[in-house]
Amino acid sequence: MARSNSKSEFAERIVWPLWLWLFLAMMVGSIYLTFWAPFGHLAAIMITVLITGALVYSNNKFALETVLINDWLYVGNAKIESKYLKKATPLNKADFSKLRGRDADPAAFNGTRFWVSTGVKVEINDKKDPTPYWLISSRKAKLLASKLN
Repeated sequence: MARSNSKSEFAERIVWPLWLWLFLAMMVGSIYLTFWAPFGHLAAIMITVLITGALVYSNNKFALETVLINDWLYVGNAKIESKYLKKATPLNKADFSKLRGRDADPAAFNGTRFWVSTGVKVEINDKKDPTPYWLISSRKAKLLASKLN
């Protein structure tokens, strides 16, 4: 996986949004109360710290990083050389939703996150690769598409 640096043409990191963190905080609070009632504060605090640590780790581990650097496109753990990219199309909320759902091609690469409502469809031009396109979540869809084209 590539890390963005000063030579990156495009870099975006998508992590969990605030509303998801607030929901998870309420869930952790509920778990705290569930353990506090029968076992007391110490057990509840220990469980809460473990769960919170796992959530912070998960947020960092499963962040979607999209980097365009040195004629390579990196999306998460996948990468492809720019010469195999045919066309990049920025997608609005409605088009992105359709491509993630009813119009999805099962052979496509899916680098999406459910909390991001816009993205880019990158068509692939490689006879050896059966993947027709990459679908990438991006809050900067127009910028990414312009850099790829």
